[in-house]
Amino acid sequence: MITIMKRRIGTVRGLRSSEHSYGGTVFAEKKIEVLPMVHSYDPMMKAIALFFATGQPPVSREETIEIYAFMSAADRSKALGGRPVSVADVVAEVRTEAAKRKK
Repeated sequence: MITIMKRRIGTVRGLRSSEHSYGGTVFAEKKIEVLPMVHSYDPMMKAIALFFATGQPPVSREETIEIYAFMSAADRSKALGGRPVSVADVVAEVRTEAAKRKK
């Protein structure tokens, strides 16, 4: 389990030897929403093409950092046998490292 900033929690589950499918469930403060399984890369490809045409990323810098930190924390959690890893701590480490590189 990975704890994310803003009191969010993400859990990734899967089966190693079965059919693969994608989708998700979001538990918000006031509702639960099921994310549909998407069998097409069309929306992503359109966003990528628009990015190349306009230079405007489809996702904010902060959201990109949180996504990266979530994936990094998931890798760390896996390496630690599933123990919780704070995404906020990963973000702080990344920002510290970035600040060092700017000098």
